[in-house]
Amino acid sequence: MKRNMIAAAVATALLAPVSANAAKVAGDALEIYGKIHLSIDASDRDISGPDNTQDFSVSSNSSRLGFKGKHKMGDSGLTAVYKLEQEVSVGSGSADTFTTRNTYVGVKGGFGQVIAGKHDTPFKIVGGKWSVMGDSVAERRAVLGAKSSGGNTMNQRGENALMWSKKFGDVKAMVMYSADASDDDQNVVDTKGDTMKSVGVLYKSKNSPLYFGAAYEDWDQLKGNETDGYRLMAGYKAGFGKVGFIYEDITSDDAALNRSVYGINGLFKLGNGLDLRGEVLIADDSDAGADTAATRIGLALFKKFDKKTKMYVAYAQTDNDANAAYQGVDGGHGDEVKTAAGGTPSAFSVGIEYKF
Repeated sequence: MKRNMIAAAVATALLAPVSANAAKVAGDALEIYGKIHLSIDASDRDISGPDNTQDFSVSSNSSRLGFKGKHKMGDSGLTAVYKLEQEVSVGSGSADTFTTRNTYVGVKGGFGQVIAGKHDTPFKIVGGKWSVMGDSVAERRAVLGAKSSGGNTMNQRGENALMWSKKFGDVKAMVMYSADASDDDQNVVDTKGDTMKSVGVLYKSKNSPLYFGAAYEDWDQLKGNETDGYRLMAGYKAGFGKVGFIYEDITSDDAALNRSVYGINGLFKLGNGLDLRGEVLIADDSDAGADTAATRIGLALFKKFDKKTKMYVAYAQTDNDANAAYQGVDGGHGDEVKTAAGGTPSAFSVGIEYKF
């Protein structure tokens, strides 16, 4: 039934007026949008023995289908807003074909916007605003927000959450509170011992080449561990493209997540829709012990054909110290590339994105 409803909605969208990246089915009250992002990946886990797989795969990378809208609430000066967004695993017919992404309902007015539901935390948003790699194999989350034993950890969506946001000129402020961040006890009263708080600010101006971001986040139970951390990012944007810097410091009961990360990146325009992108992230030793540091590099060449379509080639490699196991690929890219302690996992990819 769920798939039939989605298929019917998509069919309706194809017959409706189309805006830049969304089909308006009922004016502003209902828009249907989405993205299909597929890549062909060749990866090397750098593991000795029978698990040393050098894989070829077709990966669906945060492909999505969404419904969103807004509605003026009479003469109150308020506007109701909502979004229902599902990740779609293209090419897979498993029970996990659909996964909930940002999904909420709320109210917007002079006070800003207040929503309730599930949404990226301000901490995650700041990291995303810094990155230039999208959801390619070169994306940031194999190291940024990950722990030295391997695995993207502190790049989450707040569940059962309230989020306020408002723009003050060129500054956007964000505050989130999650009453039951992990949602372990569904269909019962939210567990108050499992809360999460996240705050962030972003600065971007048409009158300045500089942009900034900062965020702080605190979890009672992030995968079973009390955890908090902050991120600071800054960048410079001009005619050539942009360059950026990020710093992250996390304190956690999980020793492997108790570490600092810093990185630099750049996007350089080559003309005719082509741009060259690079990203370097360096993780210091974690509290799990010595030789738990890592360095990750990502390189990509993107070609933008129009507002809807782009293609790219990308390469990523994570160089782990003897006791670190940061992954080669993690986060929004569908097919992860895991490794063992001391491994140097890598991946090469050719991808295409189409937005509608």
